[in-house]
Amino acid sequence: MSNIDPMLVEQATANPDGTFRVIVRVDGDMNERAEQLAAGGFEITRPLRLVHGFAATTKGANLANVINQDWVVSIEPDQPVHTMND
Repeated sequence: MSNIDPMLVEQATANPDGTFRVIVRVDGDMNERAEQLAAGGFEITRPLRLVHGFAATTKGANLANVINQDWVVSIEPDQPVHTMND
């Protein structure tokens, strides 16, 4: 099973029709993984080549469909990043 933020699982389970902004890290070919995520109801907002993944939005119910895929490394909420000076 992939490494998925437990709070995200709880929120997605409680709100399957809610929209979630996530970062999905993957193994394998990025183009193939983008197609698989899109087929699973994820809307890719941008590729994140540095971490080999994607920023995406999806419904809570769709998260359960990809959690156990062997090519999914991790899923976490997409949150603002701050520097130490912020």
